[in-house]
Amino acid sequence: MLYTFLALLLIILSLVYYKQQKSKKKPKLDTLYAEALNAMVSGDSLNAIYKLKQVVKQDTNHVRAYLQLGNIIRDDNPEQALKIHQSLTVRPNLSSKLRLDIHHALAEDHKLLGNIFQARKEAEKILSIEKRNLWALKFLINISEDEKDWNSASSWTKQLNKVSGKKNTDDEARFDLYRGLDKLKNGNFEE
Repeated sequence: MLYTFLALLLIILSLVYYKQQKSKKKPKLDTLYAEALNAMVSGDSLNAIYKLKQVVKQDTNHVRAYLQLGNIIRDDNPEQALKIHQSLTVRPNLSSKLRLDIHHALAEDHKLLGNIFQARKEAEKILSIEKRNLWALKFLINISEDEKDWNSASSWTKQLNKVSGKKNTDDEARFDLYRGLDKLKNGNFEE
């Protein structure tokens, strides 16, 4: 009986010791994530990537860490960033803010890869979640301008002005002028 008690006590003490040693070796997730964000702010991308990878190794449900990891690697490896961000869209129970951030990242990924149609769709998904999202409206205006789609650019500008409360019609007039110049160049004098 005494030997059983001592053996049980020894096992419990060794488990407690093992757990303490294990927790000393791995920094806490919050600390790692904060260090990664600090590295990002200071421009140390390699250290930030390393820390974020440690975070997601310890907690595969840390969506923000995956999101930031994809954002950091976007310039060097946009295809991988896209894969990371796309994998986040199937996660259940995401907050609206997190879904907005994921679609924002996906729009940036697609634009960098030249998938303008998909980039536009992601920005429109943002607007379906939050109708007054200024970033998405400006993004859609910029895409429309790049594609010389003056009707869309004018429409998105009207919506942006309505949302922001501005009465500025200069951009709308500029897009109408561009639309008219395109018609003139194509020989549509009456339009």
